[in-house]
Amino acid sequence: MRTILSYIILSLSMYIASAQPCDFPLPPSNTCDEAPLLCDLDAYCSNNSAATNSGTPNAFCGQVENNNWVRFIAGSEEFVLEITVSNCNQGSGIQAQIFSTADCNFFTSVSNCVDGVNTSGTVNAVNLTIGNIYYLMIDGKNGDVCDYTFHVISGTILSPTDVSIEQENVLCENSTSNLKANVIGASDNLSFEWSSTNGNILTDNSNSSIEIDASGTYWVKVQDINGCSDSTSIEVELNAVPTISIATPDTINCLSNMTIRLQANSDIAPASFAWSTNDGNIISDANTAMPLIDAPGLYQVTVTDPSSTCTSTSSIPVFRDIQTPISIAGSDGELNCLNPSLSLDGSGSSTGHNFVYLWTSSPPGNIISGANTLMPLIEQPGIYTLQVTNLVNDCVDTDVVNISLNDAVPSGALFTLKQACYGEQTGSIQINSVEGGSPPFQYSFNGNSFQSSAAKNDLAKGDYIITIKDATGCEWDTTLSIVELEPLLLDFGKESLSIFLGDEIHLNAQTNIPFQQIDHASWQPPYPDCTDCLSRQAIPLQTSTYQLSLKDINGCTANAEIIVFVDKKRNVYIPNAFSPNGDGANDLFSINAGKGIVQIKHFKIFDRWGGLVYEAKDFQPNDATYGWDGRKQGKLLGKATYTYFAEIEFIDNEVILYHGSVHLLR
Repeated sequence: MRTILSYIILSLSMYIASAQPCDFPLPPSNTCDEAPLLCDLDAYCSNNSAATNSGTPNAFCGQVENNNWVRFIAGSEEFVLEITVSNCNQGSGIQAQIFSTADCNFFTSVSNCVDGVNTSGTVNAVNLTIGNIYYLMIDGKNGDVCDYTFHVISGTILSPTDVSIEQENVLCENSTSNLKANVIGASDNLSFEWSSTNGNILTDNSNSSIEIDASGTYWVKVQDINGCSDSTSIEVELNAVPTISIATPDTINCLSNMTIRLQANSDIAPASFAWSTNDGNIISDANTAMPLIDAPGLYQVTVTDPSSTCTSTSSIPVFRDIQTPISIAGSDGELNCLNPSLSLDGSGSSTGHNFVYLWTSSPPGNIISGANTLMPLIEQPGIYTLQVTNLVNDCVDTDVVNISLNDAVPSGALFTLKQACYGEQTGSIQINSVEGGSPPFQYSFNGNSFQSSAAKNDLAKGDYIITIKDATGCEWDTTLSIVELEPLLLDFGKESLSIFLGDEIHLNAQTNIPFQQIDHASWQPPYPDCTDCLSRQAIPLQTSTYQLSLKDINGCTANAEIIVFVDKKRNVYIPNAFSPNGDGANDLFSINAGKGIVQIKHFKIFDRWGGLVYEAKDFQPNDATYGWDGRKQGKLLGKATYTYFAEIEFIDNEVILYHGSVHLLR
């Protein structure tokens, strides 16, 4: 930034004594968008002789004829510029005004308008934004051509190359820092020149930034292609780095619960700490002096001085005692009738003077002895846990073994005992199922060797000891006897009986064994509804012999038979007279019959001349619905004798034609 006010007197004297050439460093432009950006308006001079009308800005106070444009960067919120005018061709003078614009199309006035001065006039700009670019237009009023010179009365403008230095990072011991030149309102093609009398520049001093490694004063000069330049300096200090010491860490082991804390110290107070590791593991407090870790590896700590941001880094290795004991409680086992107690086997575990052992159990487990050995004696089922402890590092390993109780010993059996039938000498024993125990089972008869067969045939009469052994080896025995049975009896109580055709009979046989001992009953003719029945129903159509064969659970058999005589007399009743007079007695002529009839297939009644007076088909006897009421086509017939024909089907498939006469009485 340039401060113009402090140099006004000196500048005026220099202007009078040795004026700078006009149009320096650049001549004004005839258009807004080509206006040169000037680094200093004080003593700038030019004329509008070469200008033409490039258009009147919307905010201008007059009419443009031949205008000039320049632009500048505001360095203050208010700016006062005196314009001295001379050598006008017409005497109309010039007109001038300052604008802000974003595109040189729409303009906003930020100053008063100087209108037609041919000696001098003052432009007062207000409410400027420092760092923004503004446009000054000078125009010959009514087309006048004049010389003009600017003099800054108050306010400042910024050079297009106004420069400041930014120190990008603090300079710490044994490190470097970067200095960067920041240029405000810079044009293209800037040149930089860095220098220092007591510092040290490591890189090219003609770049916009440099790297340094020493304290001192550093200068930079910036110049653009228009000759505008600025320079500034910065004082750089060298900061000391923190010192670090790390306490020797403990070894990670079970004594430390597999975690330890590291301890870093520094000569800076307060200081910030940041721990990191590539092959270890930080559980918590990584940004403190004492992080909590649980894995071996190399740990680095960076300590930062918060006042200078200078850092130091150090590292330390951490080790772990990895000798973890091994606990192997052995294979699962079973308590049973052969093994009421067991010795557990932890012999596969770690052994040595630095290992101790402890067996525990969950209910109902019970350790009889040896709880602090590898092979304790137990007598109850349960989950048994072996804990092995390494006395050197206190590390522990556990393993469990499951001991079950097999109390499924054989406790009984279901047998099929076939006794010797009457007159026979042998029977058999069949073991159908075993209660309790663990299959497969083996069987012994009378102390003979065990076998897988559960049956023994052709056993002579006598007592037999049956022993059953399960897969575990547990045994159960009982004694069974083979005896000769009494004769099996079966009888109907009579040799024969008689029925009428169509009657249903109930046949019932008697035996001398309870129903539970019947294995099978077979009837002839067959009776499929029941295979163990001693009684049955039947409707024989002709005289038949019924036979029953009985077999009991011992295989003993008995037979019985009975003859059923069937009387095939056809019980059909057809009256020979009726009186359809409505007195409720003998009003209908109908067919009545007993059992044994399937249906009346056809019933016809004719008068004495052979005319059909009544007909019915396929109906049952004893049904008044099919009786003749003495009418023909609804008309009562007179007293006479009529002839009937009845075709009747019986249950034995016989069809008989009945015929005769019936007298209709009045």
